[in-house]
Amino acid sequence: MEFSVWGFPILKFNFENPEKALEDILKYANEERLNEMSDEWNAKCKSTAMSRDLDIMKHIHHELENILKKLSEHFQIPLEKLSFKGCKHPECFGDYWVNQYTKGDQQDVHYHMNPEFGDPPLFSFTYFAKYDPEKDAKFYFFNPSPAPDLYKDFIDTRSEFNLRKELDIQEGDIVIFPSYMLHGVDEQLRDEPRITLSGNIHGLSKK
Repeated sequence: MEFSVWGFPILKFNFENPEKALEDILKYANEERLNEMSDEWNAKCKSTAMSRDLDIMKHIHHELENILKKLSEHFQIPLEKLSFKGCKHPECFGDYWVNQYTKGDQQDVHYHMNPEFGDPPLFSFTYFAKYDPEKDAKFYFFNPSPAPDLYKDFIDTRSEFNLRKELDIQEGDIVIFPSYMLHGVDEQLRDEPRITLSGNIHGLSKK
């Protein structure tokens, strides 16, 4: 399913077996693996790369490969030009990670275009593994306008003037968006953890 947010295409798909995906992610999301991200990003949450645990990630990687095929078909991008790896080197692992938000955690507005990490990805994604849309912190896109406050009195007239936009997201959904889109996560207000799998999809050149 495709949505348009400020004219940019947003895709939403589902995993084939979200119960198994949640089971595997919960195995991975424990105190020994997750690290505080406050000092590294403009965030307060626990996070870790998932790709090095091959046994645990096997089903997750299978689900992501199916999503990659859907993305390829939707945008008519050759599948061989898309990858979860940021490079072609055999030791280059998938560019995705687990995020766990507990009470008081949040993620400020950001994008995934940091030049320090090499070529920017084409798309980014978030999979909502453990998520209650009525109780958990909202994922949102931030208005890319350089001066959104100028239009705050007109948000009832045109939705394009809103400072932010949220999607109708359910547990088990995966949202894919261009990596340059500004996005964030509100503060988690309850004790139950909110757990997502986020990452990037890279374009492979002929080099």
